[in-house]
Amino acid sequence: MSEFLNKKIIAYFHDPPWKAWVITRNIREGHEKQAIELLKKLGIEINEIPPEIKAADKLSSTIDRWIINILYSDNAKGYQAGVNKVMFKLNIFSPSKRFKLYRTQISEQEVENYENKLVNIINNEKEELKYHLIYFLSPLLWYDYFPNTPPLADTRVPTHTIFDHATATAAMLNIIDCEGDMLKFKGSVAVLEFPSIQEFISISRKSRDLWASSWLPSALLWKSIEEFIEKYGPDVALRPELSLNHFFIAWLYNKVQNSKSEVKKYAEKYAGLKDDPRISMMSEKVILLLPEDDTNKIKDRLRENFYKAWKSIAEEAIGEWEKLGEYIRKAIENPPVNPVINVVNVNDIFKEYAQKVGLKEVKCKEGTFPLEYSLFFEYLYRRAIEYNKVKYSYGSLISDVITKVTARPYKVCTVCGILPSILYYHSNDKIDDKENDAEDNLCPYCAIKRELKGVKLLNVLEKLGIKVSGIKYRFPSTSELAMADFAEHYVKTLKSLPEVEEEVLGGNIDAVFKNPTAAENYCKCYAGVKSACNISDEKLLKNYGNLYYAIIKADGDYMGKGFWSGILPGKKDHITIKEYMEEITNYLKEIGANNDLVQSIVNSSSKVEETLIDIRKKLYPNQKIYDQIPLTLAYAYTLSRSLTVQAVIDNKILRDNNAVAIYLGGDDILALSPIKFNEKYVVLDSVTQTRESYWRFADNSNNKFDGFKSYAGMVVESLRAYGRSYSVFIAHYKDPLSIYISISNYLLELKDGVEGKDVIFISSGRGISNFDYSILKFSKSGEYDDSQIKMVGKILELMENKKKISNSFIYDAISISEYKGEKEVFKRLVYKVIDRNTSDEEVTKGLYNELNNMIGNCVCNGDACENKETFLSIIYAVSYLR
Repeated sequence: MSEFLNKKIIAYFHDPPWKAWVITRNIREGHEKQAIELLKKLGIEINEIPPEIKAADKLSSTIDRWIINILYSDNAKGYQAGVNKVMFKLNIFSPSKRFKLYRTQISEQEVENYENKLVNIINNEKEELKYHLIYFLSPLLWYDYFPNTPPLADTRVPTHTIFDHATATAAMLNIIDCEGDMLKFKGSVAVLEFPSIQEFISISRKSRDLWASSWLPSALLWKSIEEFIEKYGPDVALRPELSLNHFFIAWLYNKVQNSKSEVKKYAEKYAGLKDDPRISMMSEKVILLLPEDDTNKIKDRLRENFYKAWKSIAEEAIGEWEKLGEYIRKAIENPPVNPVINVVNVNDIFKEYAQKVGLKEVKCKEGTFPLEYSLFFEYLYRRAIEYNKVKYSYGSLISDVITKVTARPYKVCTVCGILPSILYYHSNDKIDDKENDAEDNLCPYCAIKRELKGVKLLNVLEKLGIKVSGIKYRFPSTSELAMADFAEHYVKTLKSLPEVEEEVLGGNIDAVFKNPTAAENYCKCYAGVKSACNISDEKLLKNYGNLYYAIIKADGDYMGKGFWSGILPGKKDHITIKEYMEEITNYLKEIGANNDLVQSIVNSSSKVEETLIDIRKKLYPNQKIYDQIPLTLAYAYTLSRSLTVQAVIDNKILRDNNAVAIYLGGDDILALSPIKFNEKYVVLDSVTQTRESYWRFADNSNNKFDGFKSYAGMVVESLRAYGRSYSVFIAHYKDPLSIYISISNYLLELKDGVEGKDVIFISSGRGISNFDYSILKFSKSGEYDDSQIKMVGKILELMENKKKISNSFIYDAISISEYKGEKEVFKRLVYKVIDRNTSDEEVTKGLYNELNNMIGNCVCNGDACENKETFLSIIYAVSYLR
């Protein structure tokens, strides 16, 4: 193992995971001594924690720990008692939200069991992979032994876990060093972006084009950074955080020799990775902290890796057609777009920063670093993401050969509508160079997407070094999604018939009646094509068939301008540093902390806030807000890890509701879904459940706390500060996806015209003209409230399943829309519509009560909410989903 990776292990375990219980004297001996003993068991012989790691510990800390450390350094003896209780974990983004630890005490024997298990697995693996395995396994093994018991990094300010702090400390080593006694900054921050990704994804005609368009950027970005992950450790990736990322786990699984079973076990339990990494999870942008100084060399290697990965994938997909000439060959060698790469030298940025704020060199062994250092990472991050946003046209890298091809007669690719076609997709699911009876004319790039299936996809995964199970995978067609409810009922009906035996149908009735060919025939029959009606139960098809499916998109609100800027909601506008610390001291008071300590924290917070405001004014003279929470490494990794866990939870919820995830980034979602399945409007369930999980989730209701996610016993904070907005577009199975993906994107962008955002847009239609939308809210006064969306589901249930509301209800409701501006008149008219369309008195009263506070009120404020009354928005949503 390299000396650098050894140092990373020391940094990761400079505080043992059970440190909080050492501080509270639940476990004997000092935490540093226990850390050194653990490191020795892992084969690292040290007698004390090196100074650069102690420096990294302090420099990476969240602002609350900076304040505490300053306070303690000023009065070390006065506060020796500290805080000796482990009771709650506070949400770092919304500190008024708390998670009650399942275990407030743990025994030395239990810690020893955890430690022995971890050490045995790590020591049984190759030296060069020890740190990578520690990074992946340590938190998961902890929660396996101590479910719902997050190990606090600091009992005085319990806003993040020891694992968040450990990752941040290890990552800080990428950009600092101790030269002699002096602290020095080094290394680089690299940003690698797949440009115009929304346009690239929308270039899709079939559902599997859409899947491939989303998966390819993730695969290319992963392979671009893989060498740096292997050489320096997974902590170099700030965004996305890799501990539960499917691409990193699949890579690790392929690399380890003696711990494959453990990696697979914990990957399935905590990351939801059951086979190969097929869900796009790398975002469109990767940010790396690298210990190398040569920015040009880093740029070259990232670009070279990107191109190599593309060529590897393209050769496997369409290499057999290279004989057709230069057009194919150039497309194999050159990706459809060029990556955007920005790399900044950390020391250069630090010199720039130091000059602006008047910083001088400090020693590595400094007791407490000057407060100016707490804002350096924030400045560094801002500078790294300041670059020109380049937009590349699809296929622009091979424009020279395209000019030659288009000099002769040609047909445009029917998928992208941009490049000349050269290959042809036939109805037998084959691609060749013969145009006869072609369903699609394909350019090389769209042909590569179309060919990522079956054996070819498995070969691609093998070449990329990320194949896990090797199970053939096929993305469901839009006809399968539309007819999923019918197919499920049809198969159940067939299985219930005594004369039907599975052996007669090759041993698998599901495979025979749930496939693209069968689904296409169901759709044709449902649409009135009699020759396609070869099923035994047309009445069942009439009741459960559908020609439409749903496109679900979601995007976390205020992710860049809020979370990644440290601007979090407060009592008035945003929470200030002083207000943030007051929330923490309120908690300390409740658990009986020393009163002098509590008051001193409040006083110190005010002074720190004033100092940071003065520093920020020097750095950003035209900024409007100066007292927000600083973006430190510990804060950033906590945020990044929360996003990763949210992606895992979203995947589970979507899968449970029969939706198919295409992209999951933690804040954003792209998925395709049946509208109904097994008598339930599963598209609404997917939306409400993923949205609620964004603020709170627990697979065991006993551990459900607002502001936290508890998944398989693993606990992380939710992104509780802001909401998440959605668009649901109901699309016809036969239409090209590209237009509907563009509409879905457009609908979601409308959220910027809503005060507070946290909304859902629902629409339907064929084509792009004259479409309208329903808009509904997810929260009220900062609390989750899905009553409007639930009302949509209730009306659909009463109309479709229980037949308690007549079909004319929708049309009658819409017919009174001209009176929505006169609230009392409109309310009486709504009640008349309810009376006219319901015969059940109990249902009528229930609708009266639940709709009473909605009728006549605007859904929200803002441009996108204009003329959007709540009751009518609910009715329109019902009409789009039926």
